Amino acid sequence: MGTTRKTERNGRAWLAGLAVATALSCTNDGADLGFGPLGEGAVGVIVYLDRDGSGTFVPGTDTLFRNARVVLHFAQGSDTFRVVNTDADGAAIFNNVPLGRYRVAVVASSIGDSIEVQEVSALETGGTDQVRVVFSAEPTIVAARLGYPEVSIREARELPPGRRVFLRGLVLSGVQSFRDTTSHVTDTSGFMRLTRVSLRGGLTGNDPGDSVSVLGLSSSRAGQPTLDNAIISRLATRPAPIAFSISTGVAATAQNGALDAALAQITGAIISDTVTVAPDFHVTVSDGSGSLLVILDGNINFPRTAFGPGRSMNARGVLVPNGVGGWSFKPRGLGDVVLN
Repeated sequence: MGTTRKTERNGRAWLAGLAVATALSCTNDGADLGFGPLGEGAVGVIVYLDRDGSGTFVPGTDTLFRNARVVLHFAQGSDTFRVVNTDADGAAIFNNVPLGRYRVAVVASSIGDSIEVQEVSALETGGTDQVRVVFSAEPTIVAARLGYPEVSIREARELPPGRRVFLRGLVLSGVQSFRDTTSHVTDTSGFMRLTRVSLRGGLTGNDPGDSVSVLGLSSSRAGQPTLDNAIISRLATRPAPIAFSISTGVAATAQNGALDAALAQITGAIISDTVTVAPDFHVTVSDGSGSLLVILDGNINFPRTAFGPGRSMNARGVLVPNGVGGWSFKPRGLGDVVLN
């Protein structure tokens, strides 16, 4: 909690400094800092896009937003005092503002259909869009945070293609596990596969149990919903998730699709056939309830000769659709498979 508050303070201080610098740069040489005569003040508004969903400004990750229309309303009612577009630094400066109370808003139609205004926060009041203008050598500072809509996994799975959204969840399989740059996540509403994954913050992998935020485009692959071009930010580490214990027959249909992208566990599955489908290795197994294709990814150095027909195996893995109405089973690492 202390680190989060420190980050938020630093981010807000950075925004305040930028707003003050921008306000001062807007004045004329020889003028009295551009704030007008006694009885008037200024309001500086910085508008930024929260790209990692952290809820606060992170320099180097989040971006300052140009050409957003910022409105300064009188505090009482909806009357408008003035409208200013943000400049290349994401700043909208209101000079020569009579002393009093005002309300700051960002016009939704000026920021695009896929982005929403998530918070307008005056630094002096710590979380409200209300500002009090006083005569001062520095403007009253407001930070406006924009972001992409945040949805649950269930909601994300029902979106039409091409919607850019955030979701939060726990990692089931890390992107380093599979050669196709996929990862799997879960929240209390369901499971989802992420495709063409990249990681923020210099991470080289994401581990099962990581608490993450994900920004991506609603899409589909092999007939099931995905979040494509997914960018993962790690929020915290958590214990590794527990797999669902299911039969091979149920796994082969992902319980009629309800468990698509889920982490599952099979036990006592007898190997009936193996084949190399370069660079992967395919193993067909059954516990008596139906056949299941287990794909040993080429990224993982499984001892392939050990998977002989007649041996039994216990394994954990994620369920991946094959595009023709069935699902395969993909262990995430050597520790996911035990041969008997």
